[in-house]
Formats: sequence, structure tokens, C-alpha cells
Amino acid sequence: MGEMTKERLMKYLFLRAENESRMEPLARLKNNAELPAAKEGDGSQHSGANKGKLENAVIRYTDEKDASMPIIESNLAEMEIIRNAINALADPMEREVLRLRYIDGEGCRHTPWAEISMRLYGDDEESHLIATYRVHARALKNIEIAEIPENK
Repeated sequence: MGEMTKERLMKYLFLRAENESRMEPLARLKNNAELPAAKEGDGSQHSGANKGKLENAVIRYTDEKDASMPIIESNLAEMEIIRNAINALADPMEREVLRLRYIDGEGCRHTPWAEISMRLYGDDEESHLIATYRVHARALKNIEIAEIPENK
């Protein structure tokens, strides 16, 4: 399984972003594959063409799902390992710093240190930023030696 490193923690947001970017087209393709076909036998020469479009949509959805789901599931498993490792830390302050920094970022942007300091101490004065960095360093040391809980 490997040890939990800062580099591994930093990948969380990118795994989440990749899953989101893979799920969006999958949802769109699924909707296209589930659209009801035009009424059969309505006398239109296009009835067969609509059925063919639906079949093609189902094939495209199935192909994309087959290609994306192993990656999505692998990403979800790694994300769970990271969350479990953070949650296994004994110190709640260490858990909070790592969660804020690596899990709760926006998009692929990790939470800024000043924002973490504001959440922990109510301000981002230099002394509190330094304290935040110290808690982070301690948390990284402790998470590297912690036993990572297995996925369920």
C-alpha cells in the first residue's frame, strides 16, 4: 500500500478533479442512451434512423463507461485511503490541518495557508501562520509513520 507522503496527499484534489471530468461526459452519454426512441411504425421514414442513433448512443456510453470506470474506481479507492490516513491521526488539530490543506481545496487549488490559519486560530498573523506550519509538519511526520487503515 505504501506510506502516506505529502506528495500522495497532494494528489487528492487531482484525483477528485479527474473523476469529475470523467463523470460529466458519462452522464451526458447515459442521458443520450436513455432517451426514448421515436414511436415505431409512425409511418415516418426516419423511425429506423432514430433506433440506430439510440443504439449508437448506447454503444458510445458503454465504451466510455468501460474505459472510465476502472480509473474512477481506482481514484476513489486512493481518495478513501488518503481520508482514512488523515482520520487515523490521533491529534484533531493535525487532522484538521491536513483535511483543510489537501481535501477541502477548490478545484485543483490547495487551501491557502492564511485561510487555514484563519480557520484554526481566527487570524492569519505571522505567529499563527508559523504555528499552522508547525502543526502541518508534525502531521506529515505522524501520518508517514501511522498505520494506514485498509479500505472496507
